Amino acid sequence: MSRDERTDDHTDEYTGEQVTMAPLLSVEQVSKSFAGNRVLTEVSFEVERGEVLALVGENGAGKSTVLSLVTGLLAPDSGRVVYDGAPVRAWSPHRARAAGIGSVQQELSLNPHQSVAENVFLGAWPSRRGLVRARDLAARARPLLERVGLDVDPRTRAGRLPLGRQQLVELAKALAGEPRLLILDEATSALDEDQVGAVFRVVRELRDQGGSVIFVSHRMAELFAVSDRLTVLKDGAVMATRERDRTDHDDIVRLMVGRELSDLFPEKASGDGDGDEAGEGDVKRDGPVGPVEPVLSVRGLTVPGACSGVDLDLAPGRILGLGGLQGQGQREVLRALFGLARHTGRSTLDGRPVRLSSPRDAIRHRIAYVPEDRKTEGVHTARSVRHNLALPSLRTLAPANRLTTVSRTAEARLVAELIDRLRIKASSPAQEARRLSGGNQQKVALAKWLPTEPRVLLLAEPTRGIDIGTKREIYHLLRRLADDGLAVLVTSGDTMELVGLCDEVAVLYEGTVVDRLMGPALTEERLVRASVMGTATGIREPAAGPTTPGPETAAPTETAPTETAPAETAPAETAPAETAPAETAPAETAPAETAPVVTASAEAVPVETPAETAGMTNHAETPVMTNHAETPVITTPAETAPAEAPPSVAAPVETATSVAAPVETATSVAVPVVNPGQEPAIDETDRPDPSGSVAHA
Repeated sequence: MSRDERTDDHTDEYTGEQVTMAPLLSVEQVSKSFAGNRVLTEVSFEVERGEVLALVGENGAGKSTVLSLVTGLLAPDSGRVVYDGAPVRAWSPHRARAAGIGSVQQELSLNPHQSVAENVFLGAWPSRRGLVRARDLAARARPLLERVGLDVDPRTRAGRLPLGRQQLVELAKALAGEPRLLILDEATSALDEDQVGAVFRVVRELRDQGGSVIFVSHRMAELFAVSDRLTVLKDGAVMATRERDRTDHDDIVRLMVGRELSDLFPEKASGDGDGDEAGEGDVKRDGPVGPVEPVLSVRGLTVPGACSGVDLDLAPGRILGLGGLQGQGQREVLRALFGLARHTGRSTLDGRPVRLSSPRDAIRHRIAYVPEDRKTEGVHTARSVRHNLALPSLRTLAPANRLTTVSRTAEARLVAELIDRLRIKASSPAQEARRLSGGNQQKVALAKWLPTEPRVLLLAEPTRGIDIGTKREIYHLLRRLADDGLAVLVTSGDTMELVGLCDEVAVLYEGTVVDRLMGPALTEERLVRASVMGTATGIREPAAGPTTPGPETAAPTETAPTETAPAETAPAETAPAETAPAETAPAETAPAETAPVVTASAEAVPVETPAETAGMTNHAETPVMTNHAETPVITTPAETAPAEAPPSVAAPVETATSVAAPVETATSVAVPVVNPGQEPAIDETDRPDPSGSVAHA
């Protein structure tokens, strides 16, 4: 919608003259400084009624400061803010909200211990005679949650929701105030494609009703998909304002950073590890060629309620990505490898079994982790940049390993080196981390691990909420670290990021790896298809076994556990003799040679371990499955009659009706499998838990 098409004018009903309506918001010549550091210089822009204005700029350009002035968190040093035709005075967040300004910030403001409904109406709970009824609160919250596309019980504790869903709760909270001006400051950075679509529907609906939106995002496609105009900030000043239909991506990037960014992603290593040739147009650099021995290998990694049977090989010099839709277990895989989540499976480091049951174990084995939520997990925001950068290295900075004292000289030298190496923009090492921009906070979260000389680097959403210039710096840094011999594992919701940065991507669907893409096969199209459809190797659904298993076929997944009667034989309490092993069968039971016993093998039986069983042990060395591939599949001699023999031969009259009944009475299967008629295991992470406990540690 162009500016001329917006309904900013109306006709006076008495004079018949065309009257121009004032913009809903005007920021006029606003300047702001912190401790003598000028962050805004005479910034001016307008937001028309019924318009979506995109505010664009690198981290540190001044976007968040401008929005803080609009919402009343800060007061300008000079200039003024005009809202609905009147200059704002003694502005505060409460007054801004009462005037119809709602905002959703990138960093969450929810109370994790209160319910979703309580957070939606926080500060404005409906009450009767001073009492708040939870039922009424939930009933009022449901329409707002449906409006933002969130299907969740309003009584669920907010802290139990994934990050993306919490962000949608923030949006519902802003809509509860019926805003005329909605500010979305990186509100889509943690959302998947469907959730972003829900946000866009809300934005367009509000615009069509005459409301206005200020939209901030570092995803260029989102800016052009939903905005009417784009205002570009650089170094605290407005560079230009462009109509969306009269500009393009390159023009906006040029205004943001002052240069072309044709080399956003670094060149990849020349070897893909499997011998695949590089596709046409792929740029490769010198690196490991051919198969590389992994530093860290994981087999059968299972986190109850999140992922199961994940196999990964992290090799030096290579960047492995975990793709898939949000909430498919990627985050839990990284947390398990750093010892933050209870898990089962087998982990080996340089071929030797290792135990990763705590962050202490991971750090001892030189594994580093940069979490996705940098403000609550990655950086100590209340401490200085110096404290954050030196924290993992205190043991080496202490003279003679005495942790009671730290060499200030060595600490200052280390901090200065890291600030220079990662180009961290801070007024001084003593500046509080919370005063840094999001991109510089992310650099601090990554830089603090480098002095520990990690061998494995785990990164969750490394560029979430970061401007395009800082993204480029981090991409090139990660490639340099990989070239120096690090094994890097990255999770990201940005498909282009995974394709451009990673040497290989393992796609997760419902907690299971369904595809592995590398070389010419690593394209956005294939990655998206595997993510949304769960296609690839049949892992998504257990293959239906033949009606009559042959000698080479193991028992199908419907086979009951050994402690219960088989589904296709008579119940154990009515026909105990028929389910006995062949060597103890009574006279009326078929001879042993006509009742082959099938011994399940690890590779032949798709086992679905229940979450409560898998969570009983937390030893990384313990394999998930106890049956071994070297166990013979069938113990029947060669002359034994095949399983497809007629019922009169393969089963006595007393046992049931199925031809394969004797075959399915396996006694050597040690792993529980799914009972007949039982639904497959479902990820319960996002469902309300009556017990109040979190499904994954």
